[in-house]
Amino acid sequence: MALLKQTWAVMVVLSWGSAAIAGTCLPPAPPWMPNTASDVQAYADLLRRDAETYFADVERYFRCLDQERREVFEQARAVSGDYARVLGILDGVRK
Repeated sequence: MALLKQTWAVMVVLSWGSAAIAGTCLPPAPPWMPNTASDVQAYADLLRRDAETYFADVERYFRCLDQERREVFEQARAVSGDYARVLGILDGVRK
């Protein structure tokens, strides 16, 4: 029974970590780009600024995803070790 409580507690803590990691990187919204030459000429400075901002935001987004991937990979490595330990305990209980 104590093992069941410990396993449940570990699962709860791990799920909190997953929830904290998920969704912290938000992709940028693409800027509006006009279809007509007159609109392009009228809004050229704004379009240029919006595009540059968008590409900078995309780079930030990709860096965020890379960081999340590293964090989740480390978390998965830790869980793998914990799970191996749990399986070892269960194997010892069965014998």
